[in-house]
Amino acid sequence: MLCCKCVVVVLAMERNNLMRLAHTIPFTPVSIMAGEEVSVYTLEEVEAAGPESSIPYWSSKGLSAVLQPLSSEGCLDGGLRRAMLVLCTWAERDVLRVGCVYLVKAIQPDVVCTWQRVFHSDTTLQLCLREIQQQRAAQKLMHVFNQVKPENMPHSPRFLDMSLLHWHSDGQWLTIERNMTGDFRKYNNNTGEEIAPCCGMEETLLAFSHWTYQYSCRELLVLDLQGVGLELTDPSVIRAEDTSSSDDMVFGPSNLGDAAIHSFVIKHTCNSCCENLGLSDLLGCFQIP
Repeated sequence: MLCCKCVVVVLAMERNNLMRLAHTIPFTPVSIMAGEEVSVYTLEEVEAAGPESSIPYWSSKGLSAVLQPLSSEGCLDGGLRRAMLVLCTWAERDVLRVGCVYLVKAIQPDVVCTWQRVFHSDTTLQLCLREIQQQRAAQKLMHVFNQVKPENMPHSPRFLDMSLLHWHSDGQWLTIERNMTGDFRKYNNNTGEEIAPCCGMEETLLAFSHWTYQYSCRELLVLDLQGVGLELTDPSVIRAEDTSSSDDMVFGPSNLGDAAIHSFVIKHTCNSCCENLGLSDLLGCFQIP
């Protein structure tokens, strides 16, 4: 099981790998088939100190795939991202599953422009890498959470895998993940507002946000929990005082920093899962200015 210090170290290594990848990625051409030619870049694992310890790294060579758009561009847009459904019609070495529907996301142009006013060197590619870094950080924390939660908390949520995508025809950099079907719900947002839970699964998800803050020694907080059932996507990983420079800003535009943390501390209502996890009362250990 990864300790908090190990998680922070691995995330720092991933951040460096992501930034190096942004400057070294070559393009991989494919044969013309039904759909659009793309290259997919995924995280791979390499064994570290022991069999239970591994370090993810990005390969600088993308694998080829062909995607057929299924939805009109813009019909699935959100506040930060544009989204489109696509069908995989061919993929090299099973980097994607042929016949499966995926969701392709791009950062909204106005979000890119606003971000670049503060972090001048960041490109759309680097913003996509930050989005993937954010989802990966949430995945790692959820993995630890599912290992340490008590047996009387049977629900084990998970975050979808997210990969980097290069769309050859227009040169766009995007992210891609498996499309979820079902009742898509949002459990809390990146300002700390949360639903009133009505079942054990919802209590587990809200307790996870509280747990991430205490487990990381009040350095990280995972919010924006949303998805279908136990499958989640697009979290916001909030990092305390994460506003000094582009080198320190590991995560992307949805990270509202200390303001989001203060808001969460005030608005979060502990539930039975918080008690089962032995979590401390937030207001009792946090001084609100």
